[in-house]
Amino acid sequence: MIWPLPKTIVIIKENAAPRSKASGLRLYGPTTVVLAATMVLSLPLRGNTVGNSYYVSPLGSDSNPCTQASPCATPDYVVNTMASAGNIVQVAAGTYDYGNRSAQFKRSGTAGKYITLTCATRGACKIQNAVTSNQTVIEIDSSYFTFDGFEVTNTSSAGNNLGLYVTSSFVNITRNKIHHIEGDCGSSGSSGIQITSNVSNVTMDSNLVYDISWPDGGSPTCPSSTVQNDGILSETPGAGIVITNNIVYHVSGGWGIGAGGLSGQNSAPNVISNNLVFENADGGIIITNGGDYSTVTNNIVLNNGVVAARCGINTIWASDNHILEANNDVYGNGGGDYCSAGTPIKSNNISVDPASGTTFVNWKADGSGDYHQKSGSPTIDAGISSSPSAPKTDFDGNQRPQGLSQDIGAYENP
Repeated sequence: MIWPLPKTIVIIKENAAPRSKASGLRLYGPTTVVLAATMVLSLPLRGNTVGNSYYVSPLGSDSNPCTQASPCATPDYVVNTMASAGNIVQVAAGTYDYGNRSAQFKRSGTAGKYITLTCATRGACKIQNAVTSNQTVIEIDSSYFTFDGFEVTNTSSAGNNLGLYVTSSFVNITRNKIHHIEGDCGSSGSSGIQITSNVSNVTMDSNLVYDISWPDGGSPTCPSSTVQNDGILSETPGAGIVITNNIVYHVSGGWGIGAGGLSGQNSAPNVISNNLVFENADGGIIITNGGDYSTVTNNIVLNNGVVAARCGINTIWASDNHILEANNDVYGNGGGDYCSAGTPIKSNNISVDPASGTTFVNWKADGSGDYHQKSGSPTIDAGISSSPSAPKTDFDGNQRPQGLSQDIGAYENP
């Protein structure tokens, strides 16, 4: 199954039956609203969701009761005015255009009873706007909240800076597609997903982030001096930051994945595992200002630094001697594959040229390939499964491990 993308970018293999990978529910399109009323997330996320369901459709109206038969029209309206702790807001396939404002989610769940906003067909619910001037497409101010399965994009070319901005703690951002976010290449920064300072317990799992200030068929728009654009940026000293199973490429002016605190902050350990990060302008994965005892494991980090020639995996805090960098496949990064200020713990890393044809079903540097492992790939069963940071499912929702050990990268070979 391939997500409906503007170009063929990442081949997503899911069940042949039209069934949500996360919820197990039958899916519905823009003209029909036929759903079961219960949902159980299979991803190993914080919190659980029980209680009522509300429904959203492009054909609905916010004057409706938001029921299955009479849905509402605007996702943040339903979350902010109808939902309560433990509720699910089911969104039908279609486009939700916010024009010159951001979609802003404010109402919170409680511990063990998250509010879940989910697209019934992964990637088929597009939330977009046309804002500019360092604004964002989506702002999440809700705690104990799950945002699952959406496409997020901006329709302006004038310098919108953020795709998804998180200001609260205890948030799950899962299975989304975030792309074509245009930055201004200035100090304000630009990101596909950005977490503000002093939040904690945020999981970012199985998201596809690409073309951040990088137009289709073109070159990165930011010069080598730009360092403020990132695919996923967790700029917080808070604990419980988990970044797993994401695919990030074509980020201009920054890193594929950035974690750690702001200058002067000593951040808590981060978990960065089983991501695929390639062909970004500056570097692959960076941990700044703290983050000792973080785990950077089972990642594939390839051919980053195409403009600024920075490193594949970089830890720049002098006291990073307990960061675990293990079982990664890191190759061909412009500033070197590994950089550090201290001496991280390294073990069982490999370095495989993707152009050799041994790793992926169809390697393409521009994002149009199929990045599942081919038979016999050196990444199969080469990851670490014993680490508590190792995710239990992959980008497609398949259980990990399938073999003797976890695979390296975002996909698990069946």
